[in-house]
Amino acid sequence: MLSRRHFINGTSATAITSATLMAKTDQTHPQSNPRPVTFPRFISTWKFGQAVNEAALKTVQQGGSMLDAIEKGIWVAEADAQNASVGLGGIPAANGRVQLDACLMTGPNHNAGAVAGIEDILHPISVARKVMEQTIHVMLVGEGARQFALDHGFEKTDLLTDEQKKNYEEFLKKQAAGRQE
Repeated sequence: MLSRRHFINGTSATAITSATLMAKTDQTHPQSNPRPVTFPRFISTWKFGQAVNEAALKTVQQGGSMLDAIEKGIWVAEADAQNASVGLGGIPAANGRVQLDACLMTGPNHNAGAVAGIEDILHPISVARKVMEQTIHVMLVGEGARQFALDHGFEKTDLLTDEQKKNYEEFLKKQAAGRQE
């Protein structure tokens, strides 16, 4: 089975090679490629990736940095209540609370910032960026990450939607029924 890591490694190498070849083709033989190569290109592996990529590209086109683009793109996924994998409407942990993780890295200066197990914050990617840019730390976890976010002006947000709350309650009932048998 192809893992996500192998898929990303393979497609990244292919995308870079293809982009390089297309750029070279455009420079040496403009007539051989009727569509100009446009950069930057964003790649996502999930079904919500198209909207994320569009938001990232729009940010760059409006003069934002690549870091701004990545952050704003991820905001789309984090704010989508239909996306149960991250952000608002995420699947709750065993304690019934939505706990989120985010990591952001930059290539030029090799900086990184991350948060893990953060609760009540809609955009953990922005908290991760704040950790990277304003602290000596690389990662903050749990209540420390949450308090850091609140101290830096992030608003407390209930991330558990009614649908996920219902799913969680059904899960608890099934767990309890399984223990009684």
